[in-house]
Amino acid sequence: VAGVVLLAPMLKLGVSGLEHGLLGCLSYVLPTALLIPSSSTSSEKQARDPTKRAECDNDELSISGNNIRVGSALTCVDITVNLRKVFEKVTCPFLVLVADEDVVVKNEGSEELFAQSPSKDKTKKHYKAMHALMCEPSPLFDEIKTDILTWMSTRATK
Repeated sequence: VAGVVLLAPMLKLGVSGLEHGLLGCLSYVLPTALLIPSSSTSSEKQARDPTKRAECDNDELSISGNNIRVGSALTCVDITVNLRKVFEKVTCPFLVLVADEDVVVKNEGSEELFAQSPSKDKTKKHYKAMHALMCEPSPLFDEIKTDILTWMSTRATK
């Protein structure tokens, strides 16, 4: 891996071990049921740009409402738990972009990855932004895009 760009990554959730276990059981019985409350389904909690928010709201593949599927919730928790176990093994270059106004993920996970990773090439940037960093209006969108492209271009192999 030549490098990784992480935008508002889901690296920590507020789910206890007991809740994780119960979610696993529920997922076995009702994996497609829309039962789990989540701010991840609200475009108002993810994006500030009204045009991009409308695109999400009008996307027929997006789940609307305030709940996500039980199986999807379990997958998110499982991925987060497994990623947290390998923070100290992340040695490739990475750029982590943190949305300071994020209500979807806990930003502490990004801070912990940055502190625990032994990578010699790691960069962290904070933005006064919501979770969907690439759905912020300009000029913030332009700043985020430039930061990503600059980071990538300085590491691109020719």
